[in-house]
Amino acid sequence: MENIPDYWRDHFREMEKLTKKGADEHLALRHVLLSLRDMPYARPVQGNTVRGCITEWTGTCSAKHMAAHEWLTLLGYHPIFWMACYAIDFKQPYFSDQLRAVAKGIEVYDVHNFLTCDLGHGEIIIDITFPAYLGRYGFPVTIDWNGTDDFTLCCNPQNRIALDSIDTADQRKRCWLRSLNTDETYQIREAAIQEMSRYAGHERP
Repeated sequence: MENIPDYWRDHFREMEKLTKKGADEHLALRHVLLSLRDMPYARPVQGNTVRGCITEWTGTCSAKHMAAHEWLTLLGYHPIFWMACYAIDFKQPYFSDQLRAVAKGIEVYDVHNFLTCDLGHGEIIIDITFPAYLGRYGFPVTIDWNGTDDFTLCCNPQNRIALDSIDTADQRKRCWLRSLNTDETYQIREAAIQEMSRYAGHERP
């Protein structure tokens, strides 16, 4: 871990100790992944980059999974970064009645990011999109993780694409979103993300 970028060191100084020879690697992975899960759900001002996500300590599915991908790669694993398209379910309790009325009878698509990775016990799904405390508002969350089970996947994919590099992930996601949506439905999708992001400011229990 000598080559760990500076923006990681500011938040995970303990990780150097945890990842030394003889340390419990499961505890190290659990610490990082659940810490990333619990960062506020909001877009980094600097954009969807790993540096922006970690230095601002905020992210949606894009930035959080880029960060997790980078961290797992630093540890010597080979994570796969996925884009998955799905139709937004406006019946979920975290959407407002006003937004439901606007979206009524309209198919609005989003593109979700998550990872798969073999951590030594076979390939699993890693989805750290929503902080655990948002589960009380109906968000799909993974409350805990034992190191071997899948995380809760936050959508029902209609189609998914594996990316070779996270460097172009944000651009490719935007392009796919535009191809899936009209101008009208794209704006509704943006409104949906904003409504979900507002919950990040709610007090934790």
